[in-house]
This record gives sequence, C-alpha cells and structure tokens, in this order.
Amino acid sequence: MEKKEIEAILDKYRAGTASEEEIALLESWYLDFTPQETGALGEEERLQTFNQVWSDLESTYIYPKTIKLWPRIAAAASVIFALSFGGYFLLHKQRAEQTAYFKNDIPPGHNRATLTLANGEKIILTKGLSGQLAQQASTLIGVNSQNAIAYTVAGKNVNKTVDYNTLSTAIGEQSPYPLVLADGTKVWLDAKSSITFPVAFTGKEREVKITGEAYFEVIHDSAHPFKVAVKDQIVEDIGTHFNINAYDDENTVRTTLLEGSVKISVPASSSALMKDGIMLNPGQQSVMNNVTFNIANSDIEKVMAWKNGYFRFNHDKIEDIMRELSRWYNIDVQYSGTRPDEKFYATISRNRNISEVLVMLENTKGVHFKIEGRRVTVMQ
Repeated sequence: MEKKEIEAILDKYRAGTASEEEIALLESWYLDFTPQETGALGEEERLQTFNQVWSDLESTYIYPKTIKLWPRIAAAASVIFALSFGGYFLLHKQRAEQTAYFKNDIPPGHNRATLTLANGEKIILTKGLSGQLAQQASTLIGVNSQNAIAYTVAGKNVNKTVDYNTLSTAIGEQSPYPLVLADGTKVWLDAKSSITFPVAFTGKEREVKITGEAYFEVIHDSAHPFKVAVKDQIVEDIGTHFNINAYDDENTVRTTLLEGSVKISVPASSSALMKDGIMLNPGQQSVMNNVTFNIANSDIEKVMAWKNGYFRFNHDKIEDIMRELSRWYNIDVQYSGTRPDEKFYATISRNRNISEVLVMLENTKGVHFKIEGRRVTVMQ
C-alpha cells in the first residue's frame, strides 16, 4: 500500500468518515503488516502513525448506544499493539503489561492433521513433509510441489470396491496442507473437522462427507456432479468455491458461496427445504437448522478468516466467540454470573496466545476473564 493511500484512509478514520470497506482495509493492513509493505513509511513515521491512531481512538470517537462500535475499534487498536514489529519495544512492553495479570496462558493451536487410510493406518501430517506418503490401490498419495496433500491416480483401478480415506483435525489443530482430491478439487480443514472421500472417483457422482468446517475449491464437471454430504443436507457444486460450517456445538449449518453456484437440498422427508433444492449466488449464505432455513448476504471476510489465519468477530455474542476460541485453544469455557449481552467486533491473528485475544475483548469494558489451567471463566 502506498504512503498516500495510507494517509488518506487514516485521515478519514480520524475524522470518522471512513467507509466500512476502508475500515476493513485498514484493519487488514495492520493485520498483514510486513517489512516489505512498511517500506512506504519511514520508521519514525510508522511509530507516529500508530501512536496517533491509538490516541485518536481513545479521545475522538463517539459511538451510538444502539450498536457499540467501541469493541470493534478497540479490537483494531489491540491488533496494532498485539502484532510484532521487530524493534518496537514500546509495543512489546505495553502488550506484556496488559497480559501480565493472567496467572496462566494458553498457546494457540498448531498445524497438524491425521490421514486415516482405508486399512486403518494413520499418517500424521505436519509441516515439512515431502514426496510420496502412501499408495491406495492405483492412487498415489504425497506432498506435491505446491505443498498440498495430493491424490494422483497412476493407473486403472482394478478393484471392484472403492477405498475411502479420512482427513481429520482435532481440537487445536488445522490442516497444514490443502487436500487435493483425485479430481483436482482442493479442500481446507479448520479445527475439529474431517472429510471422508474416495481415493479415486469412479461413479457418475463425486461425493464426500464432512464434519466441522471446510472450504472447497471444486473442479467443475457437469457430467460428474460434486456433492458434499453434511448432517442432513447435500451441497452440490456448480463450478464453485464455498465454505461449510457444520460443527456439532452449533445449532445451524452455514454454507457460504464465494464463487460460482451451489444447490442445497435435503431429504424429501424434511420440511425445511424443497426436495428440488435452493440455489445460492456468490456472497450469499444459507443458514439451516432442524426448523428453519434462510438465505442472507454474508460477511465473506469473517467466513474465510479461519483459513486466512485470523479471527474476525462481527457483531458476535460472547457465547459464539468463546465456542470458536474453545476449538482453537482447547479450553473449557465457564460463565460466572450474568453473561455479557453486548456484541463484539474484533480482528486478531490466530497465532496469538489466548491472553492477547482476551485482553482485546476486555478493552470493551463489558467482559472480563480468568484463566485457570485450560479453564477460561467469563465474567461481566
């Protein structure tokens, strides 16, 4: 980002005239701050900018009572001070002071997944693997040059049955590699998720099953439809990039379309959706539970935050936030007294210890936390 662009957005930000897109861009810039990008500003200018933004946020913003924007702005400011810009000891000192009162801390989740082969053999996937890992029938499994777990069909399948594999992540894990299925479709898994799939697609349809959360970039083939079975619904690709959130501890299944088109259908016995299915357009999200179904415009940045390495909370309840944190930090969440009823806006890296996320939320003055071992108690 050029210096003039940064200054223009910061001027609007200070004046309170920045659009939602510009605020999101500014937050994203702070989140993705790298030495290459900071070359547009000198060292002294950068530090002055951070200090000025922090000062302006504390002293000049006035927020309506109906929608509390302070949590969002405090979160953005916290991200500024949470990120590590080598050499800025002032920022490190402030962060240390903020988190010091937590007696314990919990590190973030890590890149790890388990690949279970058809014969029950398990392969632990971590960063740094290369070459062939296994072979299932005529399909080779290995880490390719694009750092992905790839299934490559090397010859004709002479078996009458199709072998199935499962890629899974536990609580506190995220797959270190995208999975490339035999048809070229790419899949990413969030924490506490799984995908069960054939090592080669041989029938008229390509079908996989998932739990938890997964993002798909499907290779379209109208002659062989790609379908995802998740809980009580089927998501069918029509040239598509989409995300599905279907955790057991959530009361809804959320399917979000980024590109192309998908059709969502359920068993004919269900009254929630017509058996012929409902189509989604890019940017739309379907929200379905056992009783209701609706379609609305989606916050794509929020939906894809997990895949891009950060948390993004947008008008979220504390219960929703803590469920997401529990899957990444492997914590037991308890509530003491009345639960906070305000909504939170926040953006922060998933690579941070939990204390930094909790301090960011505490900046709203509407919630407080206590860490005891792996138990986090939420207090008003």
